[in-house]
Amino acid sequence: MSERIKHITVLMSVYNDSEYIKASIKSVLNQTCKDFEFLIIDDGSNDNPEEIINEFKDSRIVLKKIKHLGLGGALNYGLKISSGDWIARIDADDLNTTTRLKSQLDFLNSNNHIDVLSSWSVYFNDKNKILFSLSTPVTDKEIKAFLNLHNPVNHSSVFFNKKKILSGGGYNESYSSYEDFELWFRMRDQLTFGTIPEYLVFTRVRSNSLTQTGSRKQIYELLNTNAEANLKNSPDVYNIKYWNKILFWIEYFYGDKDRSRNYFSKDISAKKFLAYLNTFLPENCFKKLIGLRIRQRLGSNRSRKKFKAELNNLLK
Repeated sequence: MSERIKHITVLMSVYNDSEYIKASIKSVLNQTCKDFEFLIIDDGSNDNPEEIINEFKDSRIVLKKIKHLGLGGALNYGLKISSGDWIARIDADDLNTTTRLKSQLDFLNSNNHIDVLSSWSVYFNDKNKILFSLSTPVTDKEIKAFLNLHNPVNHSSVFFNKKKILSGGGYNESYSSYEDFELWFRMRDQLTFGTIPEYLVFTRVRSNSLTQTGSRKQIYELLNTNAEANLKNSPDVYNIKYWNKILFWIEYFYGDKDRSRNYFSKDISAKKFLAYLNTFLPENCFKKLIGLRIRQRLGSNRSRKKFKAELNNLLK
């Protein structure tokens, strides 16, 4: 590989994902970069993913079956037994473009200061319809600021230094969802982030995914506590304005829509005013609106037709 990156482990956790894993596994095995361990952790599935996984006669695949621990626990187990010094993550229902590993490996070898590297992403649904593309911040400073509200590090695109992540305790296993967000947020002062400005992952949006159905209470408390503390210790008007804005959006996306109005008058913009009006919607309508991610759909900056062609090739 290189003096810096000696061996890669692609790490996938599987839990009742048999409907999707064949295409996801193929997207990993078809990488232009061929030298890696592909570690698949069966996290106590009851839909027999081994039958599908064993169809692939590839020596790079290492399959381990464990009792159900949840995603955080399964990934921590995988980190501990993996042979690679760098980990490339992919979820069992997502897809990587064929150049994902090669592009990120080249980028990391040219940017030795980066510990965690992600990429831009394309989102699609269970009907294989392109929903939107997402171009997230690319610099360490921008990514860390973004973490005050949202997670800009797509878990199926992330490529990280295993030693650094293990030194911080790995994933928090008490999180049933947002475990990656919590990890990056908790360790951001110990890590240097980067994002390669290429669309290297297709992320499946499932109506029954943990992120869609899981509780947001834990991530809300994490973000809100941080924002409240920073607001209290703000040294100037600029910082007070910034943290009031962040608190508005934390309540809007993760907390209580009615409570978000407490922060509205502190900093008014067209975007915030429209969000303020949305908070008067009935709760079920409000949650549905948030889930649609309209801004991302309208703001996608690349042809859906081209993405659709790429997606169809990955699903073959």
